[in-house]
Amino acid sequence: MLTFIFIFSFLVGLLFYAFIIEPRRLKQRHYLIKKEKQTVLDISKAYDLYQNEQNVVVAHISDLHFSRWFKPQRINRIIRSTILNKPDLIIITGDLIDNYRKWPHRSTSRLIEKLKKLNAPMGKIAVLGNHDHLNDGQYFVNEVYENANFTLLDNESVFGSDEKTSMNIVGIDSASKSAHYHYEPTLAEWQILLIHEPDYVSRVDNIRDYDLVLSGHSHGGQIRVPFYRAKTKGALKYTDGLYLLAANTLLSVSNGVGTTAIPARFAVPPEITYYHLVPAEKHAVA
Repeated sequence: MLTFIFIFSFLVGLLFYAFIIEPRRLKQRHYLIKKEKQTVLDISKAYDLYQNEQNVVVAHISDLHFSRWFKPQRINRIIRSTILNKPDLIIITGDLIDNYRKWPHRSTSRLIEKLKKLNAPMGKIAVLGNHDHLNDGQYFVNEVYENANFTLLDNESVFGSDEKTSMNIVGIDSASKSAHYHYEPTLAEWQILLIHEPDYVSRVDNIRDYDLVLSGHSHGGQIRVPFYRAKTKGALKYTDGLYLLAANTLLSVSNGVGTTAIPARFAVPPEITYYHLVPAEKHAVA
């Protein structure tokens, strides 16, 4: 009897953790990245020691999957994180909502309000994910981003510069039948590619032209247990973390923030990633 009670209590505890605690444990990752990628440092535990006014900080958010289970107020921790870290640019790589057909429309104004609180001097950029397209939800997501002052890249590129750097950012809508994968590089210091499903980088024939490729989709498996890690089409090869696709091309696959299928996470906490991009002139002197 005691054994049964122990096992039952243990299972209840696991379920409580997976459904209630871990989905709210936002993890911050910080990477220091130079133009040449032989050295990429995980500075998450001491990122304040690497802060430099000349570095460009990019905040990467993915797979929020807003739904009746994941309400807009759940990103308050992300908002506070960006206020604390003051990124120069904020990027969302797809799946803003989980399923438009099930979207609680009373939450739309609150969602826009929360997204507006994400601010960065070089702007806020997003691409669509496969869940954004469910039941023609892409039109709704497009309108939300527009009202929240995001620039949505729908198979297009944008160039930007300030006193610190210049960037050319390409955003590919992977779920679109009209998607194309080749864009000519510019003279910008940083070439960045946004693509929701990481495995689709195989379709980009000039992948070596990019410094940084940002994606999501996989949720890192969302549920990890011993000897098993869930994978999804579009993220079978590149599941989570960093991958060197070419000599100077780094792919980063986010574990995302929200959940899909079931509102639970286990051993894969939600995350926001900050990339501290070291300017070329600083690297040359180092």
